[in-house]
Amino acid sequence: MSRTGRIVICVICGLLMLAAPFLISSPSMLSEVKWELMDSGSEEDGEELELDLGRLLFGTARAEDGLIEEVISEGDSELGEAIYELPFDFSLPPEPKEENYTENGYSDESILVKLEEREEDGVIWELAFVQIASPTQLRTATATSHEMNDLYAVGTEKELEKALKKTLTSTRTNTVSAIAKENRAVIALNGDNFVDKPDKTSFEYRMTGKIRSKTNKTKDMLIIDENGDFHLILAAPAKEQGAALEAAAAEHRIINAFTFGPALVIDGAEQQINPEYGYNPNGKEPRAAIGQLGRLSYVLAIAKGRGASSGTTHQELAHFMAELGCRQAFNLDGGNSAEMYFHGETYKGQAGKERGLSDIIYFATAIP
Repeated sequence: MSRTGRIVICVICGLLMLAAPFLISSPSMLSEVKWELMDSGSEEDGEELELDLGRLLFGTARAEDGLIEEVISEGDSELGEAIYELPFDFSLPPEPKEENYTENGYSDESILVKLEEREEDGVIWELAFVQIASPTQLRTATATSHEMNDLYAVGTEKELEKALKKTLTSTRTNTVSAIAKENRAVIALNGDNFVDKPDKTSFEYRMTGKIRSKTNKTKDMLIIDENGDFHLILAAPAKEQGAALEAAAAEHRIINAFTFGPALVIDGAEQQINPEYGYNPNGKEPRAAIGQLGRLSYVLAIAKGRGASSGTTHQELAHFMAELGCRQAFNLDGGNSAEMYFHGETYKGQAGKERGLSDIIYFATAIP
């Protein structure tokens, strides 16, 4: 072998030795890299993530979408779907590990959570940015769904069917923190409180289970599919809403569905909110919203109100979620229902005791 050839081989070997700690990365090292990607991401709409391995290794990586699957694959090419997949049902996910919590977040190979408080124009915002490895980690729970867990291991199909029906029709309520703890949530947000006025017309699914399948011409809907993607269906006459639902169901499986709203952001565009939309649209109120930033990337938002923080109108909430970089965003139950829960702490929209609600949206770890 020529002298030049030996020099080239030596240089390559040296580079590989420098890169090895990053390519065979510990969870904490992976987390730091992934957070760097998330912090620099989600501002540019519609662009795919392209990892420059050299830049990633030497600390100047960036990403528009905050995706973690590619980053995980750099650390361990053997990671497969089996590690991350949870069932689309009410069975309990793995317990979060205490050592993976930090003062303002949670991190393991399947989920990243980062909390942030902001104050803008007199409004205090409690935010949580969430990145997951599998759409099955975006989950919902009801006040009674945890009671089904034992049946998933030993129950018959008939027993499970009966228990599911009971769960989906129950009018029992509980606090966001209690439901979150019972279902091993890493982080949770209030849902749309579907038991409120149980005779109301609405389209509601939880973990593929149908609660109601009627449409409401005055309300917007949020559909979450098997990929963890959000689909927003605007208020419209029954035929139009029905056609939109049929189109969504033809291409995707409905995992969760909510009737509340309004829709705040659609395809990256801030929506002009109907000034007569329900839930005091023009009032400065505590609000709760959820948005999709990119593929398996989300933000949970609580706008505090009725105190030192002024609260927001629907239009102000839509503007804020659009400014965060949401591709899709949806308003959930607000007022005293607006609440986020993380690691023993509650982040409420207004001061006072927690309100009893029917349901939560939450994110789970998928690491046993």
